[in-house]
Amino acid sequence: MRKLTRTISGVTPVAVMTLPLKCPGQCIYCPTYTTTPQSYTPESPAVLRARKCNYDAKKQVKLRLKVLSEMGHPTDKVELIVMGGTFLAYHQDYQYQFIKDCFDALNGEESASLEEAKRLNETAKHRCTGLCIETRPDWCQQEEIDRMLEFGTTRVELGVQTLDDKIYRLVRRGHKVEDVIKATTLLKEHGFKVHYHWMPGLPGSTPEKDLELSARLFSDARFKPDGLKLYPTMVVEGTELEKWYQDGRYQPYNDETMINLIVDIKSLVPKYVRISRVLRDIPSKFIVGGLKDSLRDVVKQRMMQQAIECKCIRCREYGHRAQGGWEIGQPHMVRMDYEASGGKEIFLSFEDENETLFGLLRMRIQSKSIAKLEEETKGNLALIRELHIYGPEVPLSQQAPTAAQHKGLGKALLREAERIAGEEFHVERMVVLSGIGAKEYYHSEFGYSSQGAYMVKTLAQPPASP
Repeated sequence: MRKLTRTISGVTPVAVMTLPLKCPGQCIYCPTYTTTPQSYTPESPAVLRARKCNYDAKKQVKLRLKVLSEMGHPTDKVELIVMGGTFLAYHQDYQYQFIKDCFDALNGEESASLEEAKRLNETAKHRCTGLCIETRPDWCQQEEIDRMLEFGTTRVELGVQTLDDKIYRLVRRGHKVEDVIKATTLLKEHGFKVHYHWMPGLPGSTPEKDLELSARLFSDARFKPDGLKLYPTMVVEGTELEKWYQDGRYQPYNDETMINLIVDIKSLVPKYVRISRVLRDIPSKFIVGGLKDSLRDVVKQRMMQQAIECKCIRCREYGHRAQGGWEIGQPHMVRMDYEASGGKEIFLSFEDENETLFGLLRMRIQSKSIAKLEEETKGNLALIRELHIYGPEVPLSQQAPTAAQHKGLGKALLREAERIAGEEFHVERMVVLSGIGAKEYYHSEFGYSSQGAYMVKTLAQPPASP
């Protein structure tokens, strides 16, 4: 049966799981099973699908495309999501082969190299318009950044969990807050979208502290992620944390406390952030303590009772609101500027009078150049880190004039970004970190040319004042 919400955000997500190899972390709360990638349980849905394919990347992608297609979903704009352990800590040969296999499966043919597979995917039937990799902040330095660019990565999910070095030491996380700051800055400077995994309820914390740290995420310019996955701490069987729980050394928040905390966190999230999850996808049979059931609906209901609206991207998306019976108005362009990680972020969006979100563009203005570009950029550099139009996915081969994806909103957002970059910041070249399958769009529609991982265009300079 077709689940409409699966492609309601404009792309088709395809999760692919890596082999069950050991993660460099020693976190006391992390599920560890020998036959399952670190941090997952044997019966998690993605694990069951992966095991059916013997963790073969090519088989997983092919099977997922087949199932989604049979369910009636379009599969030409795919977001690949690499799951399992700390992928960037795996043997590098395995990493390159895994990503190549994913592209080969999308292309429907074997390539001689990853570069050839990516080139074929630019015009393939199933195009990878986004590639997401999960990693730890201490496994996200320049070497890992360069490798992710080679893979065609566009979004990185950092396992941040908290912003407190004492808690990091207590749970044996293995890195510091400074590593989060460095990783976030490096990622943004290279054009990636940055999402954080966030874990309220960890040992050593309190609801008050969790809320204070959540507010710091968006008040401190060194952080300000583009997205969040809210993962309330669970006590999973077989973990060190289970022993602490049994010994009385750790007590999870009760359900009511955690629900109220998530309501408070959601109420302070800025409009430029997308909250994509509000609970780990772990079957309840493996959970010894803490929340077991999805929070999204109960939190939504609680917020309605308190007349609080979540302003996050997912809650405002056109597709979700249309499905929920909202009255949809006419979109107009909205601009928000904020400082983050040593640069200026410009968040352009199309919204109606109720802030229903039709599309968005993230542009970063920074003085730092990118070594991977062929020419040195003088002065400011403009980086487009995301361009996304929401609403149910419309296949590339079809025209649907009433769909949000075919209203010309993407073109209008990009044209305005180019205007702002040139006129306000005197930028000479616009740089886009594009998904492999979206490169053709930037080239054919806007005259961008490919330079490695990026699409680049020289902007027309405004005439000098007399």
